Amino acid sequence: MITGNEAALKVRDYFESVHGVNAVIGFMVLDMKKNMDENQWEVTCAFYPGVGARKRIGYFVKVDFEDGSIKEQKVAIPND
Repeated sequence: MITGNEAALKVRDYFESVHGVNAVIGFMVLDMKKNMDENQWEVTCAFYPGVGARKRIGYFVKVDFEDGSIKEQKVAIPND
């Protein structure tokens, strides 16, 4: 089973692999919950999608407890 810290790093690594390192500026975890019913971490995060970006993009991501795989991700609105 992966820890919450490991789940947060998996989420960051995922977005870096999809968008590139320079497109995940100021990555921050806004909320994290352990969902025992679905055996997953639920991570809400946000980052600036580029150097000139003025607003953060937020995501809600589900990470599997056992292998750390990303099960689902969707856009969330961060509270700036």
